[in-house]
Amino acid sequence: MIQKMKRLLLTRHAKSSWDHPELRDVDRPLNNRGLKDAPKIGKALKRLNLLPDAILISPSKRTRMTAQLLAQELNFIPEEIEVIDSFYGATPEEVVHQARQIPDEIDTAMLIGHNPTWTMLCQHLTREFLHNLPTCGVIEIEFETNHWISFDDRLGKLVKKIKPKEVS
Repeated sequence: MIQKMKRLLLTRHAKSSWDHPELRDVDRPLNNRGLKDAPKIGKALKRLNLLPDAILISPSKRTRMTAQLLAQELNFIPEEIEVIDSFYGATPEEVVHQARQIPDEIDTAMLIGHNPTWTMLCQHLTREFLHNLPTCGVIEIEFETNHWISFDDRLGKLVKKIKPKEVS
């Protein structure tokens, strides 16, 4: 059997606003910088041909807004963005469990969520130290497998880091 690659695009939500302290954390929207960074990252992903077949997100308002802005730049159908309730407040192991449920016809999945989980998840998946995944940062990780259910979550290869400050 020919070995295929599965790819995760771990994406932290864009910069959120703290202007309304009365809002619950899950309801915080993006701030102006976040509204600019998400389309910029989407354009960079498109230039790099890092196009997701699926986008799975936390239910928070800031991840929903980030996903919508990215989807627009990536020509991804917004109605196909899947909200995964357990991503909000998840542990890296819980995210891995969810990733193992991705259908095999999906080769590239974008997961949009929160720190500190996403930084710890990158370290867990690749065994490489990452100090911090910045807001709207994307980490490309590849796995040599044909099936999400059987990917070895500690043998991912960190291929690329994309940060808003490094994208023109």
